[in-house]
Amino acid sequence: MNRPITFGIIGSGWRAEMYLKLAELLPQQFQVSGALIRNPAKYEHLIAKHKLTLFNSVEQLAAESDFVVLAVSKSAAASLLMELAAVNIPVLAETPTASTPAEYELLRSLALSSPRIQVAEQYPLLPHHQARTAYIRTGELGQIGHVQVSVAHGYHGISLIRKWLSVTGTACEITARRVELPIMDFSYRGRAAEETLKMEQQDIAIMVFPSGQSAVLDFTRSQYFSPLRSNRVLIRGSHGEIRDNAIIRRLGPEETEYLDIMRVQSGQEGSLDSLGLRELRAGQHRLFRNPFAAAPLSDEEIGIGQALLNMAEFLHTGISSYSLADALTDVRLAFAVDEAIASGNSVTVGNELEAAQ
Repeated sequence: MNRPITFGIIGSGWRAEMYLKLAELLPQQFQVSGALIRNPAKYEHLIAKHKLTLFNSVEQLAAESDFVVLAVSKSAAASLLMELAAVNIPVLAETPTASTPAEYELLRSLALSSPRIQVAEQYPLLPHHQARTAYIRTGELGQIGHVQVSVAHGYHGISLIRKWLSVTGTACEITARRVELPIMDFSYRGRAAEETLKMEQQDIAIMVFPSGQSAVLDFTRSQYFSPLRSNRVLIRGSHGEIRDNAIIRRLGPEETEYLDIMRVQSGQEGSLDSLGLRELRAGQHRLFRNPFAAAPLSDEEIGIGQALLNMAEFLHTGISSYSLADALTDVRLAFAVDEAIASGNSVTVGNELEAAQ
């Protein structure tokens, strides 16, 4: 694309501000046409900080944009998606698209009609997860039969599971439990830590798909912000596996290869470039190349920027990266995990969105 991608923002929270920050750091790639904010007086600082043009209607905002980014509270997202789809406005929606089973049912028929809605599920787009996906696609691990994901809760973690197993539908049998365990308190968003033990919940789900493939979803919320809880990934194939950033694969009856996924950074030691990620490699394979290497971005920001690029590509080619149907599939399976935890019984889900995949 020769010109910057131009998008409008519906919303005013911290997630919306991440998109505004990206546009400011990468003006050659992204421009913000303006925003639609329900209560502008409440967000005068945000409006002034980013010099936002405010619009009175979504139609006016869409007329000045390639697409709009819907970044509102999860309780408001479903109804707004219905309104935007009714007037055929292309939307990149933040997650979750549905926060209750009733909203899932409301949006299910919408997904089946294939509207111009994509969803900004950032976890499969984070650099190391993109690198793992790229290595799977080399075929060197053979057939992927099992994954264990302990990096994000619910639908986020399930999006990675389905990506790495190449599972498209909701059909799945789930057994899940919630346990409590102690953890030392930690500082979070400006709150000082106390020298006390807290109790936290850990959700563990075993998922078995009709193909015979399986997965373990294991997560506790402190993994998002506590240095005491690290993330873990295991991807098992017939010819090898990825364990976090270590790759093991069979070369022959008597030979095994060991590789590491390595970050190549700019701006270090003698480099005069900005500090940032350039690429991820494993041996001869370049698994990820940062499309935003000119800006010092976090991995989360790179993932969000990639979602914007994918949305522009979808509007240009019609090729979906993560559709509303994809998002609802992950939400539906997350609801099933919650149901299995609450009931203590296995839960079986059929292929409810098969026609939309």
